[in-house]
Parts: sequence; C-alpha cells; structure tokens
Amino acid sequence: MTKEERKDKIKSILKENVDRVGIDALIHHIENDTDFFTAPCSTQYHLNTEGGLAEHSLNVYNLLKEKVEQFKLTKEIPHSSVALCGLLHDLCKTNFYEKGKKWVKINGGWQEQEVWMVKDKFPVGHGEKSVFLIQRHLLLDDTEIAAIRWHMMAFDAGIHFNYPSGFPFRSATEKYPLVTLLATADIESGNIIERDTSPKK
Repeated sequence: MTKEERKDKIKSILKENVDRVGIDALIHHIENDTDFFTAPCSTQYHLNTEGGLAEHSLNVYNLLKEKVEQFKLTKEIPHSSVALCGLLHDLCKTNFYEKGKKWVKINGGWQEQEVWMVKDKFPVGHGEKSVFLIQRHLLLDDTEIAAIRWHMMAFDAGIHFNYPSGFPFRSATEKYPLVTLLATADIESGNIIERDTSPKK
C-alpha cells in the first residue's frame, strides 16, 4: 500500500465509522496541521521511516478489529471506538519527530548519518497527550479515554507504583476490556508485524 492509499484508507475508516460531532474537524486537523501521514513511528525501532506512524496506526486498527470480533465484544465495543482508538492512539507522535545528524559507529568507524530525533513541542505525556489532542475536536467516551491513555501498559513508568498511576491503571484494565485489547494490539503490531523494520543489531 502506498502512502497515499494508506492516507485515503485511514480517512475513509474514520469518516465511515465515526458518526460524531467534530469528526470532520479532527480529520481536517490531522491532514492539514500535523505530519501524521509522513511522520515515522519511532526514532530507531519499529517503522522508523517516513509514513511509519500512519502504517503502524492502520496495523493496530486491523489487529484491534480482529480482537474485538474474536472475543465477541462487538456489542460492548462499537466500531467507532475501534476506529478512533486503533487509528489515533499515537496522535501524540505528530509534530514530534524531526530529522537531524548523529555520529554512529559502523564497522568500527564513526560516520555522520541523518537520523530521526525527538523534538517534543508539547511535552505533556504520551497516551494522555493523544486523548487531549483528539478531544480538542471530538469528545471521546470513558472507555476510549481509558484505552488510549493506558495503551502503553507496562511501558508507562507510572503503573509500576501504586501512586499516582498504578491504581487507576489496574482499575481501567478491570473495567474496560478495550484497554487490554488496544495495548496488546499495539505491542503485537510493533513487535511482530513491524519487527522487520527494526534496525539489525
């Protein structure tokens, strides 16, 4: 799938499945005010290439859709939630990366290479940042907020301590199946579907 085809696919999924006030404004914002469709998904791990963020988002959406169907949760988790959470859980990564130069050791010698680097213009977290950015345009329900907020699961440092994040994280996983489904779809996408894009050690 080309970058343009992926862009059209993501926009189509959101338009066709999210019947909510603000969806058109959200899509317009993503397309015109962010680098969502051209940004990498990471600096050096999965899909650290131009367009990687959109590719990862579509991978997570597809996995999440399969999981909801597999566990017969389509009545509890509407497809609008699958579309919003799967496609936009990493909206926090837009306008977040930029290209820079870095010296790297290759075959025993140092070479200057162009690499992706983080330049966070709005440093307010990860999952919570995605929630905030989406809700500038469209209201999420409680389940969607919890799933997007906690989609990093074990990689969210705060959950390893009871205060301040451990208790609400555990409560969210118990209350909302979508929290676990999105988090596992995210890690399976990054570690299995996209692992061939990671740099070889």
